[in-house]
Amino acid sequence: MKTLGLIGILILGLALRIIWLDKYPPGFTPDEAAFGYNAYSLIQTGKDEWGTAWYSLPFTNLKSFGDYKLPLYAFLTIPSIKYFGLNEFSVRLPNAIIGTLAVLAIYLLTKELFTSLYSPPPNLGWGRGVVLDAPMIAALLFAISPWSIQLSRGAFEANLVTLFLPLGLYLFLSGSAFWSAVVLGLNFYSYHSARLLALPVILILLFFRPAKIRLSVFLVTLVLAMVPGIWSMFSGNSSRVTDVSILSPTDDWQAVSDRRFIARISGLPDSLARVFSNKLNFTFSVFVHNYLSYFSPQFLFTQGPAEGTYGMLPGRGVLYLIELPLLISFLVLFIKKPRKELLLLLLLFTLTPIPAALAKGPGYAANRAAVMIPFLLIASAIGLAYVINSLIKWIAPRLLLLFTITIYLLSLLFFLESYIYHSGSQIGPAMLYGRREAFTRVANLSAEFPEVRISRSLSEPHIYLAFYTSLLPSVYQISAQNWPDLKSLGLKFLDQYDGYTLGKYRFGDLHLSDPVTVPTLFIGSPSDFPSHYSEYFHIDSPDGRSVIKVARKDPI
Repeated sequence: MKTLGLIGILILGLALRIIWLDKYPPGFTPDEAAFGYNAYSLIQTGKDEWGTAWYSLPFTNLKSFGDYKLPLYAFLTIPSIKYFGLNEFSVRLPNAIIGTLAVLAIYLLTKELFTSLYSPPPNLGWGRGVVLDAPMIAALLFAISPWSIQLSRGAFEANLVTLFLPLGLYLFLSGSAFWSAVVLGLNFYSYHSARLLALPVILILLFFRPAKIRLSVFLVTLVLAMVPGIWSMFSGNSSRVTDVSILSPTDDWQAVSDRRFIARISGLPDSLARVFSNKLNFTFSVFVHNYLSYFSPQFLFTQGPAEGTYGMLPGRGVLYLIELPLLISFLVLFIKKPRKELLLLLLLFTLTPIPAALAKGPGYAANRAAVMIPFLLIASAIGLAYVINSLIKWIAPRLLLLFTITIYLLSLLFFLESYIYHSGSQIGPAMLYGRREAFTRVANLSAEFPEVRISRSLSEPHIYLAFYTSLLPSVYQISAQNWPDLKSLGLKFLDQYDGYTLGKYRFGDLHLSDPVTVPTLFIGSPSDFPSHYSEYFHIDSPDGRSVIKVARKDPI
């Protein structure tokens, strides 16, 4: 009965993540295209787009646009691209599978924790032949979680931690030292948040280690697995982490200087002004504000993420509202019965927002805080089991079951309605909708034009061209050798440079006013063109706004 129930939950989880995968989320980000094209390049040449051999990538990361992405997702994408070809579905498929396997990992981890707590898991008594326990509840909650579903439907490497971290924890707690270290080692190459959490998680595991774990095997295997990644962190190839950190604010600490200046002209001695207004105080204040925001009802239950760049719907909580009382119930249970397994879970879901809190930006970054998902939902499942066990004395069990299922079913339906019918207008622009439509048409048109200029306003447009034309990686790699060294120019991203090329394609500013000697095709955002400039065609987003304009210019 339980096996069939778990299989049903896994099928449901897969269906919610894989149906219309190439259509939702609408749009396709340059990071997704980069993971796909790098996997394609690895298949064809054994090297990434810049010509770095596959075995070097754990030490160097994927240079990509100059942001040095962690390489695991590109490697995971190789089988689907080899089988299905270079397209959006094949690039997103690994994450849909990862999100589904995470359902199983959540079940196993919850079962390990729950068995340790109650041994054996309680039969919650729904009537003759009906059994519902916390591991099954946790698996179901994760399968239908809007946070997990949305992150599983794009090529977003943040989603990888929702499988590898809970699976590694389960293997450790169940006594499998070697395989736990292998899985946690893989997690080190998944997403930057996982790297920042590696040491705290290891320390927590050492504190809660079961007697049956072979600690020497675990530590040696884990250290060996992490060596290439540690090397990459100290070789200057983690620029993205530095760039988004609150330790390097966008205003270069101008806010601190302004606050100190105001205090001084208001009469506070400079020595005291420095005590109250300095980098340490400012950073701590920002961190605390960011950290607490990830536990706010606004983020978790009402407003959700601040932007839709990672396929998440703004204006909608990342959890269902029903999970608020369930999390409160978990905390009540912990206060009443503060067992070490509940403490482990509490430590994990209070620790996991730290990497997101250390990043600057608008906050409420659901992708950076994705590592919270498993532990919040396991806590919700245990809270639900506790509520049911408490109420079963006064309320008929079948009525409780019907009420719970009804609330969750309605929550899921309302989420799906928003995601299917409103995501086009809500997150299509943030997901750069229109690149596929534009670049596939440009590929067919470009034979007529000896020169094609593509605006950098389209955000790393070269990767879209390479992706949608299936450009030979060997040709791409030769061109890439002539591209500028970003570090020597003080640039962070490739599209900040004006004038790099792929054959006849030039990327940067359009220079519309310059004379041309051959028929030239221009592709850019509508804002790149004067309002009177005649167009070849344009691409509209689902909400009707023009997002890409294509024009031509002939020699006079």
